[in-house]
Amino acid sequence: MFRFAVSNAFRRKGIAIFAILGTALGIALMTVLLSISEGMNKQMNEMMDEMAGSIAVYPKAAPLGFMMPSPIGLPVEYADEIEMIENVDRVSPQISVFVPTEYYDFGDPMGILLSGVDLEREIEEDDPAWPGNIIKGEPLTTASKNEIIIGTLAAFAARGGDYAKVGGTMEMIVLGSGDATITLTVVGILETGNTFYDFSIYTDIDTARSLTPTIAADEVNFIGVEATSIDYVSGVAEEIEAMFENRDVPVSTTVAKEILESFMEMMGTFESFLWIISLVAAIAGGVSIFIVMLISVIERTKEFGILKASGWSNRNIISSVVVQSITIGLLGAAVGLAIGYGGGQGIDFYVRMDIAVVTWRLVAVIGIFGILAGVAGGIYPAIRAARVSPIESLRAL
Repeated sequence: MFRFAVSNAFRRKGIAIFAILGTALGIALMTVLLSISEGMNKQMNEMMDEMAGSIAVYPKAAPLGFMMPSPIGLPVEYADEIEMIENVDRVSPQISVFVPTEYYDFGDPMGILLSGVDLEREIEEDDPAWPGNIIKGEPLTTASKNEIIIGTLAAFAARGGDYAKVGGTMEMIVLGSGDATITLTVVGILETGNTFYDFSIYTDIDTARSLTPTIAADEVNFIGVEATSIDYVSGVAEEIEAMFENRDVPVSTTVAKEILESFMEMMGTFESFLWIISLVAAIAGGVSIFIVMLISVIERTKEFGILKASGWSNRNIISSVVVQSITIGLLGAAVGLAIGYGGGQGIDFYVRMDIAVVTWRLVAVIGIFGILAGVAGGIYPAIRAARVSPIESLRAL
């Protein structure tokens, strides 16, 4: 009976192909959307692992907190004091500058962050400005002046002009100076594998300071702190705030883990949205199977009557039709998975990120949806086929 049901799925090849393609299109969309969800979750988890021990330290009076670079400075010697705190692994004083999209478009609707790092301090492998991260051009050195390196994602997303290529230049307006500008030259492209770092720009701290005259020569507007373990992050952050609470420039801290967790919550909402769209797509595939199976049952009414007259039970008839519809559903799922995988690879190539990830879990989900689409699309036609009267079918011969 199983072989009979499977072979009947292709009795009318044109209609069977229509059903398979209808299911495949829905499954392909589902594959792309859910692979993007898988990829984004993977990247968020990797960022959580890499940055969970990070703490952002910035002036308490900063107008927008840690969200935007502060025009207010804090003494650079704070970094030396923080470095002496127990369970602090390393400290990186920086001057951050915001580059609005209206000046240079890197694909972000608001803009991109330019960070000035102190090259006099030891640059470790975990730092984005580490020379080993340069994949094109040259790294920043202590002799660098008005030079920048750009992350791969930012360089790829840049829209218009050659300002994001090695040898390109950017005319940066000095904050609060009116029309005064400083020409920055791109000397290298870096890649760390961290989405945040690879979508940023880096320069030496003196160049960044020259772009922000409100920050004095002995000040910075951001201090990055790395705890020795994620277990100590909250305690270190609290100790930092308490240490400078009564100073002329008190500080606030934000733990990267808290930021990433809020993003994870947003991602959960986005993932639910993708699942809803995927379910709609899968239902559309089930509808195409339903239409084709119903047509098949109507055309084969006499055949089902003869089968019942020859001893087939209602259960045999229903099983035969459902197996036929499941066969179409699984083939549609397989074709849709292949199309969706190809689409995901195209997206990865376009954005230069592993944003669409097909896992074995996703393959299993697609297979289950193919089976469910087949069952849902074939159950009513199967029941209708089982209700065929063998006597009426034989009279019609």
